[in-house]
Amino acid sequence: MMRVRFNWLHPWVLALAMLWLPVAAQAGIADRVVRAQAGSIDLLVYPMAPQEMVSVAAVMPLGDADAASKATNPAVPLLTGMLLEAGTTRRDKVAISTLLDSLGAQLSFQTAAGYVGIYGKSLTRDLPTLIDLMAEQLRLPAFKAEELARAKTLLEARVRQSGEVPGMRARDALSMAIYPEAHVNAPVPRERMLQAIAAATPEDIKAFHRAYYGPAHMTVVVVGGADPRGLQAKLTEAFAGWSGGKALVRQGPARKASRPDTQRIAMKDKASISVALGQAIDLRASDVDYLPLSAGIAVLGSGFTGRLMATVRDREGLTYGIGAGLSGLSLMEGGFVVNTNFAPALLDKGIASTRRVLDAWWKQGITQAELDARKDGMIGRRQVAMETTGQMAAMLAQTVLQDQPLSDLDTYPERVRALTVEQVNTAIRKYLNPGKMTLVQAGTFAER
Repeated sequence: MMRVRFNWLHPWVLALAMLWLPVAAQAGIADRVVRAQAGSIDLLVYPMAPQEMVSVAAVMPLGDADAASKATNPAVPLLTGMLLEAGTTRRDKVAISTLLDSLGAQLSFQTAAGYVGIYGKSLTRDLPTLIDLMAEQLRLPAFKAEELARAKTLLEARVRQSGEVPGMRARDALSMAIYPEAHVNAPVPRERMLQAIAAATPEDIKAFHRAYYGPAHMTVVVVGGADPRGLQAKLTEAFAGWSGGKALVRQGPARKASRPDTQRIAMKDKASISVALGQAIDLRASDVDYLPLSAGIAVLGSGFTGRLMATVRDREGLTYGIGAGLSGLSLMEGGFVVNTNFAPALLDKGIASTRRVLDAWWKQGITQAELDARKDGMIGRRQVAMETTGQMAAMLAQTVLQDQPLSDLDTYPERVRALTVEQVNTAIRKYLNPGKMTLVQAGTFAER
């Protein structure tokens, strides 16, 4: 990875660098990233074909806003993020949409736990306009009362709709059971969120924006045909005079002790019962054990060749789909979960089958043949995930978000190939314990 100050670069240096492009193309991803400060913003530029277009992925941290809002009004961060696309003090949402359409460009904002994600795409020649618009929407949202009312209606509908989906009810209940209330992975109870949406005011939104939004600690990744020097100058100009912003919070509250528990959520008129089985773990994506544990879980529950699908679905015919995975490990410790669903009459058999497969995997571990079969798939999926400018931008932003060195993108294949059965099985037993997992079932239960 190159870290440079562009004011040291002269035209002849850039011209010389162009002569080395065929050689640079063979370098690793980290070596080709040009990284510099644009004011207080961490800028990463990665050259990639097609040179005529660019993709942008940015992260603006919200500090402790997630925990703070859960103690006051948990709807405010979401509503604030939604209103970024509802117009600024300079132009309304129709004018913004018209501008983007005229350029064939895209720009969107999404509030996640702990940060705002920003995603854009345009022709390279239109990147300055896209950067100006991004800065305008972040800095100068209008926060009109009528737009807040529309956002509240939309968010309320989403919350109510999710409450009717058994799978979401099961996953939310599991997360509330295994994470402390202030943890970024702990969802807000549905009724409380509905009350919070109704109570949110324009003053709440404006105060939140003043307190938590700003360019400090922000990361902007641009992939495609962007000129790093020009982009640095444009980004610095667009965000000049704006201060504020808070660093990512990477240390959460103490984890709840894992303990066996079973919850049932009765819902009317559902054809199947959704099941979530899991626990919180002391692991995050930047830890060395993340890769071996991920490989082990892939053997258990990834796709049709996973043990769960092979047994519970294909051999025993108890479900249409079942899988296992890790979640919520980007900023701090996350969790492990098995997701599936069963017909009411097959619920007990399905859960028993799931537990048998899970217990055998945990006790006996995986085999060398299973690990070898998974390695190529893991490497291939990573390569596919970086084939377009948008995917590459997202991957680079995610790597920074997870506090991992960019070199991890280059060393991933060799680290996967170097995994041993012993490493994988040790990680499985170190972080997981089927005997201490929480089971949640949501749906219409058969009468007994």
